[in-house]
Amino acid sequence: MRKLLGLLAVLSLLTAMPREAEAQYMSTRDFATFCLGNKKEEMSACINYVAGVVDYHMILQSFGTAPTIDFCLPEETSKEEAAVAVMVYLRTMTQNDAFTAAATIPLALNRKFPCKPAKGTKTSRR
Repeated sequence: MRKLLGLLAVLSLLTAMPREAEAQYMSTRDFATFCLGNKKEEMSACINYVAGVVDYHMILQSFGTAPTIDFCLPEETSKEEAAVAVMVYLRTMTQNDAFTAAATIPLALNRKFPCKPAKGTKTSRR
C-alpha cells in the first residue's frame, strides 16, 4: 500500500509539472480593440502595456543602444499621455494591424514625440 501511495504521489507531481511556455504576441489589431474599448480594466492594461514598451525603450537608450524606431518623450509626459498618443495613432494607421503591438507603439510615439538632433550634429536629407 505504501508503494502504491508513493507511486501515485510521483505521478501526480509529474502531471502537475508546468509545461513549456508558448509565446503569445498581441497583434496591433487586438491591441487596438483592447485599448479603444470602454472597459476601465482594459484601458488600464493598455496604459500599462504602453508604459512597459516605453520603459524598455528608455533602457535601450540609457545603454546607448539605438532602437530602430526612436522616440523621445518629454520628461513631464505621463504614461496616460503616451497611451493617448498611441491610441490616436491606432485609430488612423490600420495598415499596421498585422504587426505586433510592441512594434507599433514606437511607431506611434515616434510620430508624436520624435527625437530632436543633438546640437552641433547635421541631419542628412535623402
